[in-house]
Amino acid sequence: MQELVELPEKYQLILSAIPIGSATMISKDELVILGGITDREFYLLINDLIMKYGIVICSSRDSTHSGYYIPETEEEKLNGIRSLEEQANSMILRANKVRNSDIQTAQAYKEKYKLTPANRPIQTTFKFDYERKPTKEIKNT
Repeated sequence: MQELVELPEKYQLILSAIPIGSATMISKDELVILGGITDREFYLLINDLIMKYGIVICSSRDSTHSGYYIPETEEEKLNGIRSLEEQANSMILRANKVRNSDIQTAQAYKEKYKLTPANRPIQTTFKFDYERKPTKEIKNT
């Protein structure tokens, strides 16, 4: 085990909210709200916790059971590694596809499906213009 160092406050907050064990994972959105941080800050923070401080944090992207957790067992750790490797492989496949595709095809699709006044979706916004006012005044006695 490596020597423990003092973590920055936001790191402490996020780390303390990540459960041990995949049975009770916490979502990125919950951690972002809890930490009062942006999505980008969250990803940088998780990366630092893993890469800078050596803390094993895993995630699952399973559609029925997703979120972040600290593995409780070697099996959970391997599942987390598998998830990362699948994501990395997917990104490599995507990069290769982009590398081997021509930009003229993308531009042709963009031209074919460009938005014109005739096919532009109509955006409807609702505006509520009201103030909340107390119905009666409360006096302190």
